[in-house]
Amino acid sequence: MRRLPHWIIAGLFFLLLACTAGSGSVPFYELVADPSRYHGQEVTVLGFYYQKGGEQLLVIGVRTDDGFQNPVPLGQAIWVEGMPSEVLERLNMASGAIYGMVEVTGQFEAGSFGPEGRCPARLVVRDPRRVVALEAAQMREDWVPAGLSLPDTLRLADLLQNPEAYRGQTVSVVAFYYATPKPSPEEAGQKGYTSVLAEGIRSLDGVHNAVPIGKQIWVEGMPPDVPPQLHQAENGIVHGLVRATGIFQIGRYGPDGAYSYRLNVRRAEPLSSR
Repeated sequence: MRRLPHWIIAGLFFLLLACTAGSGSVPFYELVADPSRYHGQEVTVLGFYYQKGGEQLLVIGVRTDDGFQNPVPLGQAIWVEGMPSEVLERLNMASGAIYGMVEVTGQFEAGSFGPEGRCPARLVVRDPRRVVALEAAQMREDWVPAGLSLPDTLRLADLLQNPEAYRGQTVSVVAFYYATPKPSPEEAGQKGYTSVLAEGIRSLDGVHNAVPIGKQIWVEGMPPDVPPQLHQAENGIVHGLVRATGIFQIGRYGPDGAYSYRLNVRRAEPLSSR
């Protein structure tokens, strides 16, 4: 079955949650349609948080190129202040942006907010405990097993704790490989793709609607015999636990140079199979 674009899947999930939300929540469309009605009130709302550069937005949906990269916020936005760091760490991080589905409770204000006052409302978070990263809370998360120990092999957290110590060196890393298909020559420059090593994978069931989570580095040169041995998800997405060995580099890599580190892989082996 052909996979729906990621933002449509997320939107359907959003609508389902909205239908089952408690009576204290306010539909997103009501807040943006008539901000003055809720001015000065504490409200709870479901939406997609999007942060990049100076933008801190709550929107109705997010569109991506490949289910992960180049997220674009959709529709009228509410400006957000006070989003807690512990929630940001549980959202998606791609192309220099942080984004994901959230439930937010905060003080709602009508007016002109954000760059050039383009947002007609603002939501100020007063209590970090009243913000929930919904995808992280509702979906399955797989991380590198705590007891997994391989000789002469680093975890991503160890590698990135002191990256300068490994610059230009050959290192072996245990992590989750996640990749989407590369665009055709005709699509080059118009369609993004992903090729990373990540600390974990979030998915519906261990395979489908997967995205990388945690610390990530860009990857090039993954041997072609490795991806077929990993999980095969929709639209050519592959992911799975691997041990990869290659040259570790520091710079600007991937879409918009959003990744500060890259591993040029020389050899790799799957540690989990489909």
